[in-house]
Amino acid sequence: MDVKHVLRKELRNQAKLHTLDDFMQEDKLSCDALLQSHAYKTADRVFAFMPLASEVNIKEILEHCIADKHLALPVCNEDTSLSFYEVKHLDALSLGRHGILAPETTQVAVPTEKDILIVPALAYTRTGDRLGRGKGYYDRYLSTYPTILSIGMCRTYQLLQSIPTEAWDIRVSKVLCAGVFY
Repeated sequence: MDVKHVLRKELRNQAKLHTLDDFMQEDKLSCDALLQSHAYKTADRVFAFMPLASEVNIKEILEHCIADKHLALPVCNEDTSLSFYEVKHLDALSLGRHGILAPETTQVAVPTEKDILIVPALAYTRTGDRLGRGKGYYDRYLSTYPTILSIGMCRTYQLLQSIPTEAWDIRVSKVLCAGVFY
């Protein structure tokens, strides 16, 4: 087993030791910081994700986007690519590949320099290195749209000093942890 697989396993085990209540305050700090940021205020659209229990609960941001901006959520395609689709209501999502809630594939959204992308991961470094779930969906997407402002959100136990990276791993532009941007 390589270093990344071991690290993923350790982080998943750490996540199981906690409840969502353990991170409620921390998640709220990060959501508030993003919603108050210049990047969010000036963005036309927000490309985001439906959070898993081990990820920052960004549902407040998603709901805010639906009311205030345009929201796009991802679908994992069979060819291992990622596509984003406009979302008007969170209750219209259904279970997609990998057991993640996904939008209907009706109106595709293509990011511009005026948009932001919130990127999920198991861990980040302050410099934007990320440890994803190992399928490379977001690395491929970020390499296709290198000018979009990408923001990784994580909890304090997910902010690491270093993460082993490969040539194909793409950094995010900024990392947001417990209300602090790096």
